[in-house]
Amino acid sequence: MNYKKIGAIFTHIYTGSGILFAFWAALALYEKNITVFLISLSITVIIDATDGTLARYFDVKKNAPFIDGATMDNIVDFITYTFLPILALVIFGILPANLTWVAFFPLGASIYGFSQIQAKVDASFVGFPSYWNVLFLYLYILQFPAIWVVIILIFLSIMTFVPIRYLYPSRTSWKQTLTLIITLIWSVAIIALCLYPDAIWAKRTAQFSLLYPIYYAIMSLVYHQKITKEKTLTQSA
Repeated sequence: MNYKKIGAIFTHIYTGSGILFAFWAALALYEKNITVFLISLSITVIIDATDGTLARYFDVKKNAPFIDGATMDNIVDFITYTFLPILALVIFGILPANLTWVAFFPLGASIYGFSQIQAKVDASFVGFPSYWNVLFLYLYILQFPAIWVVIILIFLSIMTFVPIRYLYPSRTSWKQTLTLIITLIWSVAIIALCLYPDAIWAKRTAQFSLLYPIYYAIMSLVYHQKITKEKTLTQSA
């Protein structure tokens, strides 16, 4: 067995290990331990952000074809990016008990988002890419009124069905260097918030870090227009 095959098998194990941290997050949620909950979800994000590079390097489809890494990845991602964060909104009272039904919107939208065949095209995400874990962090720290929580959840759920192309930082080559640098800086702030979500400086840091989601949204719209224009010119040529 050559090192590529070993690496491919390890990559599948690495991807699958995300479910262990998801379980850890679930236990933390049961105990209402916000710090452990956020840290465990952060680890799953790190795994998700790095396993794709390993999968391509070790060519898992060729060297370990007996496991569908993409399916495994989607299962773990749905649990950690959507199910647990949405459940946490209810557990921590961010979504009041009388408004629990609103949780069905992001859950249903994400089922669609993760299942659609063209969820990722042109090295980008199509539709809002189910960043419910990030949204939960902001909603927990910033403590918006319930009406705004409802509006945000429903709006982003609808945006899952709108085929706008969103940047995929590790794959979208357009403005990639700039995006990765800004993403890295933002990630440091997010990790700090996950470690100390109740610190006196957390709210101000969260507010300042919102500059990144704004950048991400604007650049995604510009990228979408660029791709759409290029396709129109190609079809008319």
